[in-house]
Amino acid sequence: MNSLPLFKSHYSIGRSILTLNDKIEEDSGPDSIIEICKSNKLKNLFLVEDNMSSFLEAYTNCKTYGIKLSYGLRISITEDLKDKSEDSLPKTSKVIIFAKNNKGYYKLVKIFTTASREGFYYVPRIDYKNLKALWSEEDLILAIPFYDSFLFNNILRNFICVPYFDFTNPLFFIENNKLPFDKIMFSRVNEYAEKNKYSILNTKSIFYKKSKDFKSYLTLRCINNRSFLNKPEIEHLSSDQFCFESWRDHEHKN
Repeated sequence: MNSLPLFKSHYSIGRSILTLNDKIEEDSGPDSIIEICKSNKLKNLFLVEDNMSSFLEAYTNCKTYGIKLSYGLRISITEDLKDKSEDSLPKTSKVIIFAKNNKGYYKLVKIFTTASREGFYYVPRIDYKNLKALWSEEDLILAIPFYDSFLFNNILRNFICVPYFDFTNPLFFIENNKLPFDKIMFSRVNEYAEKNKYSILNTKSIFYKKSKDFKSYLTLRCINNRSFLNKPEIEHLSSDQFCFESWRDHEHKN
């Protein structure tokens, strides 16, 4: 496997049109991540969600079909979760936290609870201080996504995010979805990771099954954004490569 497929389900509201249903839907129905794994003999499911709501269905159906589940929480991280002002926004980016085991799952719940109750400002937020206090190297893995990371936001959005990794060695994800800035970010991520001796992993974010499903995905995003197909007004939504078909075709070529 040359790149790791990172699935996201409809539980991450507005971000994916894939479900976790354990049954094959009709042709007009939504595609299931579980069915994709079954049909393509994927023994491992790497699921990255924006909340914890999907865990039970994902765990239950993966167990039923003998699929190993690796569950990751994609969450906003900021300088100080108590700072609920506009000034905190350019100090905010995304991280992904994976649970290694059962203890890791409960720690994910605590992290998300803290982010939702104490750090909520537009979205749930954690900060490095609280994340470090809840951290366990035996139970969790910290990954830095290719998009919306501190590097991405600082370079492309002129943010001022300052990361603190004194409690762990993060894993940096890279992707290629034929977006105009992918090459720029690829170079900067590699440079940063090499300088700090962090590991890098090729990945692929998957929000729909086939490239032809992009219009359906775009429609969903527009509904949530209260915009229109002819004028989506959604940042960086200009590629139909965030699909399983793209990942599968690339893997077969290699």
